[in-house]
Amino acid sequence: MLTQLFPPVFYPRVWGARDLRRWYPERGLEPEPIGEAWLSPPGCPVLIKLLFPCQPVSMQVHPDDAYAAAHGFPGGKSEAWHVLEAAPGARLGIGLRASAAWSELEPACRAGNAAALLQWLPAAAGDTFNIPAGTVHAIGAGVVLLEVQQPVDVTFRLDDFGRGRPLQLDHGLAVARPTTAGKVPPAADGVLLDTPFFSLRRHAWPRGGTLAPQPQPRWLFNLAPPNPGPAASHLPPRGQALELPPGVPFQAASAATLLEVRAGAVPASGAEGAIRG
Repeated sequence: MLTQLFPPVFYPRVWGARDLRRWYPERGLEPEPIGEAWLSPPGCPVLIKLLFPCQPVSMQVHPDDAYAAAHGFPGGKSEAWHVLEAAPGARLGIGLRASAAWSELEPACRAGNAAALLQWLPAAAGDTFNIPAGTVHAIGAGVVLLEVQQPVDVTFRLDDFGRGRPLQLDHGLAVARPTTAGKVPPAADGVLLDTPFFSLRRHAWPRGGTLAPQPQPRWLFNLAPPNPGPAASHLPPRGQALELPPGVPFQAASAATLLEVRAGAVPASGAEGAIRG
């Protein structure tokens, strides 16, 4: 099969982890905390990452394509999270809580306590969350997330949980708004989420299975738990994404649980951006 497996690219983040050996056994302890592993190469129509927050990620928001184009940014950013691991009590901040008014957001951001306005949802392994552009959000500690997003990493930070990094309040407050963000209910047909930019599908095959060719590129991520034995040679290693070009099928010869990411119709703009994390 004409598939491609790309080595992850690791990025340090102040909120990241120093021990990734559960996902990448060949790595030792990290000299600085690693927050992100990028699994798709430059130029892809989607950006696929693993996130390893050991501290809360900043409260932030992303622009849509229209705002980005009007203000000189390379593109907008809608994203989705699939929870791979979650410690007891892990949670995700998505949108404002019902008792919070949007008029409270700006003074709270300027006072450094905007995260208190967030709606915090429990996170468990297997959950999927949709985060359209314009959604104020934050990621709590103690999760490992697979993040799928538009391929432009433009972020406006609203609250940094007291770490003192710069905020981008002018842009952030301009794009923050109520959205349809939230936890996605499971679907019987395996489709977790379908957006104009990407879709997520889960495949669980007790004795193997086949994916038919599709006209768009796809990426497969292995959802199997850690296994001390050798991985099946036909499956992507844990922590990496296997690319299936258009028209290429995939066959798993044995039991497998895979997450399939399909690109949407929006063209790639590169993964350049403003602020990350």
